[in-house]
Amino acid sequence: MSESLTRRSVLAGMAATTVAAVVAPVVATPAYAAARQPLPLPPLRIPKLDMGVEQQPDEKIQWLQDAKLGMFIHWGVYSGPAKGEWYMENAAVTPENYRTYVTDATGEQFTATAYKPADWARLAKDMGAKYTVLTARHHEGFALWPSTHPGAWHAGQAPLRRDFISQYVTAVRDAGLKVGLYFSPLSWRYPGYYDVTGTNCLPNAWGYVTEPAHKENARIMKNEVYQQVRELVTQYGKIDDLWWDGGWLGQQGSDADAAFFWEPGKFRDTSNEWLVDSAYSENDPATGRPLGLTGLVRKHQPDIVTTLRSGWVGDYTSEEGSSVPTGPIRAGRVAEKCFTICGTWGYNSGASVMSFGTAMNILVNAWVRDMTCLVNVGPDRTGAVPTAQADLVRRIGSFMTTCGQAVYGTRGGPWNPVDGQYGFTYKGKTFYVHLLPGYSGTSFTTPPIGDARVTRVFDVTSGANLPHSMDGNGRVTVTGINRTRIPEDSVVAVMLDRTVQPTDIAVGKTATASSEEASQGNTAAKAIDGSTATRWCANNGNTGQWLKVDLGAPTSLTGTRIAWESDGANYRYRIEGSTDNAEWTTLADHTDTTSTSQVQVALFSARARYVRVTVTGLQAGAWASIRNLEIYDRPFTEDLGTFRPVNRKSGKFMEVSGV
Repeated sequence: MSESLTRRSVLAGMAATTVAAVVAPVVATPAYAAARQPLPLPPLRIPKLDMGVEQQPDEKIQWLQDAKLGMFIHWGVYSGPAKGEWYMENAAVTPENYRTYVTDATGEQFTATAYKPADWARLAKDMGAKYTVLTARHHEGFALWPSTHPGAWHAGQAPLRRDFISQYVTAVRDAGLKVGLYFSPLSWRYPGYYDVTGTNCLPNAWGYVTEPAHKENARIMKNEVYQQVRELVTQYGKIDDLWWDGGWLGQQGSDADAAFFWEPGKFRDTSNEWLVDSAYSENDPATGRPLGLTGLVRKHQPDIVTTLRSGWVGDYTSEEGSSVPTGPIRAGRVAEKCFTICGTWGYNSGASVMSFGTAMNILVNAWVRDMTCLVNVGPDRTGAVPTAQADLVRRIGSFMTTCGQAVYGTRGGPWNPVDGQYGFTYKGKTFYVHLLPGYSGTSFTTPPIGDARVTRVFDVTSGANLPHSMDGNGRVTVTGINRTRIPEDSVVAVMLDRTVQPTDIAVGKTATASSEEASQGNTAAKAIDGSTATRWCANNGNTGQWLKVDLGAPTSLTGTRIAWESDGANYRYRIEGSTDNAEWTTLADHTDTTSTSQVQVALFSARARYVRVTVTGLQAGAWASIRNLEIYDRPFTEDLGTFRPVNRKSGKFMEVSGV
């Protein structure tokens, strides 16, 4: 696996308009919170549609965001020569000679004699991981399971005759962990990988040159990919995570640039120059159209989440490498930081293991930016994880045992971190201050906490209460912090009398609408179910359509946030409030807005039982349709925005510092 590379262009933060209005009586701000700065709402993650497939909704990917720690396992034939997973290319070993690392009894033979995946699962649990990802097939093209494609090179062949994937999946699942598989579609065994058209062979380590026959060779490689992916998603039960890597062609351009060849979306084109044979493909049951890679995967694993490195947009982003995450919270998306602790990703007998301090610096800086971390180990040729790697992994686990409450299930924030100094995580009514080695001192003052009160402050490591005070602006100063117990991350918990973030009070309430696209399931209730993957839609494209929420009783309100169905569309609208469902007062008037932002925020101070959004204007082709109508009864500010830095060459998400 290469170092930090990535793919999409920077996405701007959302715009919002603030309108003040009154539905009598106006609610006064509590005296103790009068001068306090309210907290920003966390940005919404709205599933995007790409190549005919929509990203998984929050409810299907939340487990990854909550996990915060997983164990990556790079293990394959490269573990024999013990010089890293790119050894075949780095040393320009021909496919014929590379096979000898499986067949020949030498000190570099990949034997798997100590392969015990239950031990791997136990080590993952010792680290505190909630999921594991194993390299089912890396760039060398060796499959860790018996494959039926006639050109495949796999573990079912002599002398191994094993199904390592079956044993791995069983062991991980038995340990109560989520099951992940890594798969690389590229294979250095195929000259056609560098010359898919047979007319322009790209630079390569083996001296392959342009040959017309390479086009068919590339098609055979593609057939093998489809067959092997189908085997992985149909033969081993539920797979939770598919970690694509290597979607680019000839190791040039981006993964998305190669989509014309791999066809990673929902469907394949029957006129594509590199057809997948019917023996290795499947069709969509509903349409009869041939399925692309993501369509094939989703057909058999509807709940699976995947990376973006097949060329499809992916369900979550990946920041790869040992650089320390910097910059703001990775807001509005699910992000994973992956890095190896052993120099290379695959076993390298000459590499040293990362220090605990270095590993913790990466981990904590990722967590405070709302990232899950995938920490890689490289077992040796027998399948054993070397002692030095296991020791570091278990030391990370010791930290998680002590301070896991400040990591698992949290979100980064509510404030952005300060590079090299500190950051925050939060969950429910508690936020955690993570003091890094670069922060000096035994006291800390937080940003304003909005309209909340502090109920307790304590040292997470010891559980002991800590002295604290709060000024008139709502800043909390904590003193007496012990920086010596775990200097890599001194964690302080601040408990409040209410949730850290304002709560959407419309969720689960009663919603009605002027009309509903009931035949598609797009009812009024779908706009207040807390999911941005569902929506209310009117049953025609007329203006004047409205959506109304009954909060159950007159309530003091501070504002709304609306997520419209489509991004880039101009929805003009008016928000009204009522206490009796008869007389209505305008709370926010956006009838003349020219904004095309998908998410719109309105701040106001009012008291109402009913809130109604009426669509007063639509652009051609749009219908009144809302994914989420959120209503709040606590002060808040506009969200932090969205940040998506990418490397245009490879299609992989970068560290923020590299933008």
